[in-house]
Amino acid sequence: MDRDHLIGNIVDHLGKAQGRIQLRQTALFFKADPDYGSRVAQGLGLDIDEVKRLAAVSAEQRAAATAR
Repeated sequence: MDRDHLIGNIVDHLGKAQGRIQLRQTALFFKADPDYGSRVAQGLGLDIDEVKRLAAVSAEQRAAATAR
């Protein structure tokens, strides 16, 4: 229940950010906990395969891939 509220709040707030920021941050969530990141990605309507790809690369590569 608490996790559902947390994810809902993150989706609400991150939903106002640029798409590249959403992808970058959701990849970090996925890297920390795949279920958590997947649920945030789903809530934001992001491509989960892209989130997984970004989670698997280095911070530098992730930043470069989401620079624009």
